[in-house]
Amino acid sequence: MKSAATDLETFLQSTLGTQARRGARVLSGPTIALDVRATAVLKPVLQEIASDIATHGCPDRGGDVAVRWSCDDQGRCVIELSNGNVAETSGIDGCASAGAVQMAFNRPGDGMISCETSEQGARIIVPARYVADWKQSDVRSAPPAVAPADPLEGRSVLVVEDQLIIALDLEMLLKERGAVAVQLSGSVNDALKSIEAERPDIAILDVNLGSTTSFPVARELQRLGIPFIFATGYGNEVEFPPELKSVPLVAKPYCMKKISEALLSTCKAHA
Repeated sequence: MKSAATDLETFLQSTLGTQARRGARVLSGPTIALDVRATAVLKPVLQEIASDIATHGCPDRGGDVAVRWSCDDQGRCVIELSNGNVAETSGIDGCASAGAVQMAFNRPGDGMISCETSEQGARIIVPARYVADWKQSDVRSAPPAVAPADPLEGRSVLVVEDQLIIALDLEMLLKERGAVAVQLSGSVNDALKSIEAERPDIAILDVNLGSTTSFPVARELQRLGIPFIFATGYGNEVEFPPELKSVPLVAKPYCMKKISEALLSTCKAHA
């Protein structure tokens, strides 16, 4: 069974906030949750260290107790206590009694946590297995990768395709992917009339429409700033005019994955 965890900052505030001398100042650090088995051991020891520092603290630091914590590169929680403002120094500033601290940590069953003491203060190290969770609070991390939105979701689509059965199949696929409306056109004239009546959000143009091409439709969409892609069953045999060579091209038969990728690309180019 997984043990419960306690927020470290809340735990420190509760544990050290009752110090009789001058109070303990809990400084900011990463958000860390510790296993309650660790906090049960830490509580009396932290109070003993803090009391010792407050009682025998270095005079030039005023006798108050400052605390900071972090996670090292091994995932261990490192808690440092000192007399004075540790935020102004690169290490722990203060004095602590090594004897009292070491005795507290040498009790049976407490070997999971270690403590290092010196004339400069005390450093408590909690093994990574007792760090339930942590999040660096003072460093802005990159946002998690987010899957790109489907370019068809909520969009109206113009499909220029002269093969009715193929067009109907594509219409069904587009609506399944979130398109709110699909207008089918089998010729250049029908497509231009459709655009004039109601502009689509995006368009898919079959390059070859019988004896002609969909290039006139493409130029009108380009003029209006409407994203579109080409589709063809003729591979690389199609000769595109210079102004249309950069338009994404997908191969037929239609594949929704390729269509979505191409539409996403052209939508980004128009953003």
